[in-house]
Amino acid sequence: MNALGEIWIQLLNNGSYGFLLLATLNQIIYFILLGGKSKRSEKYKFAVDNEVKYLKRTANFFSISIFFFLFSEISSSLGVLGGSMLFIFVALMAFMFAFMIAYGFNMYLQFYYPFVLEKRLKSIRFSKLKSSSGNYMKLLNELEEDEFMSDEMIALEDASEADFDVWMDEVSDEKIIHKYDISDKALVCPACNFRTLKERKEKVLKDASEFEEGLVEKFYQCTYCNHKESKQLKLMSWSKKRELENI
Repeated sequence: MNALGEIWIQLLNNGSYGFLLLATLNQIIYFILLGGKSKRSEKYKFAVDNEVKYLKRTANFFSISIFFFLFSEISSSLGVLGGSMLFIFVALMAFMFAFMIAYGFNMYLQFYYPFVLEKRLKSIRFSKLKSSSGNYMKLLNELEEDEFMSDEMIALEDASEADFDVWMDEVSDEKIIHKYDISDKALVCPACNFRTLKERKEKVLKDASEFEEGLVEKFYQCTYCNHKESKQLKLMSWSKKRELENI
């Protein structure tokens, strides 16, 4: 192999190791940022907003690393470095393999990973919680928690803008309320049972006013099976919304 070919091999190998390092660092940064959230509600929101984004970036970095690796190994074994048509063919083959890997990762993240993420979110949200007294707290059910929630909190839940968990220490009567923003979270599709039902558009049927509620119709579509449906939800009055901003 000539000197130019050796330089190409070294560059391709460096590119492969470089993008593999980027993929690893990207995931390490994600887990560091996730672990840095002290409140479980903050950790929950960070995972909802960022976990899939980081995984997609990691998958893309890894796929590029595979491209450089395959390009280097196949070219080196065939001895085609230097500008021949076979060299271009090898580059296209390496690109196709890397593209298929990237496509497979993205399909996995889009259609199956929501189930994995759902389990992780439940683990974050519903793991055992201790009070300041060191006692394990009880998570109240929907009927029990209403007693300790304000009207504003109940209105947020009814509007599907947020969800609240009320934890209670039955020994000391200490209560902790966690708020979770669920306005942008995908819903479970009734047709395929995947959490892939996403809001596409909305139509205001009645405008809210200072003291009166409005009405909006939201249209959803499943990214997996293409199922479509719509739901009508109440719009909070302007005065009520200003009150909720302080929660």
